[in-house]
Amino acid sequence: MDNSVNNDAVAARRRALAEALRSGEPVVVTPSGEVEKKEDAQDQGMGGIQVPQGKLA
Repeated sequence: MDNSVNNDAVAARRRALAEALRSGEPVVVTPSGEVEKKEDAQDQGMGGIQVPQGKLA
């Protein structure tokens, strides 16, 4: 059961990132290599490389 909960969380995160990219929200690649919304990365105290608008990472 834990695996399906984890898979659901991962799928939800991917959908949120895809929607952020489609709507032009800032998305960054953190130093650990994860792709996150810019405000989520900043909330965690991480900077990152910003993905240029119109590009899918």
